[in-house]
Amino acid sequence: MALLKFIFVGLMLLLPQQEDWVRIHGDPYMSFLFPNQGERLKKDVNKMRSWIFQTKDSVCVYGVVCTQLTKEEGVLDSYTLNQLYLALKKESVSMPTAVLREEKVYPDRHMDIREIRYTIMKDKREMTYYKRFIFRDNCMYQITIGALTGQKDELERCKKKFFDSVKFEKPKD
Repeated sequence: MALLKFIFVGLMLLLPQQEDWVRIHGDPYMSFLFPNQGERLKKDVNKMRSWIFQTKDSVCVYGVVCTQLTKEEGVLDSYTLNQLYLALKKESVSMPTAVLREEKVYPDRHMDIREIRYTIMKDKREMTYYKRFIFRDNCMYQITIGALTGQKDELERCKKKFFDSVKFEKPKD
């Protein structure tokens, strides 16, 4: 009987743990998964309304900012989007210890998607962050995940789950 208990406990340790992430609705048309309920804040800056969502788990920190850029529906022109992206990228790596490591553009016919990976030194430890900028209609979304650089495997696993969970329910014609 003791042998069966030992085998059962060993199998439980080897099986992947069930993760029950929570679907969060960032605005009426966008949602994403967080590892827990997280915190939700509303902020108005320069007459632009933003919803800020943030949380953390034992390894990663997560953040989503949804900003309505204009009151009118419609797509912003590519020049304006590019200028916004350049300003946001510069702001993201403005800390003295920040180093931009990588930039990517993801093709999509409904939205403009760009991503940066950067590192910063925090309390003498290097942190790696991924930030994805999504421009869709008259809204901008900033989706961020970060962790200690030494925990890269877990960061990559959570990044994939987190970034892949982003959904836009309102179909764009």
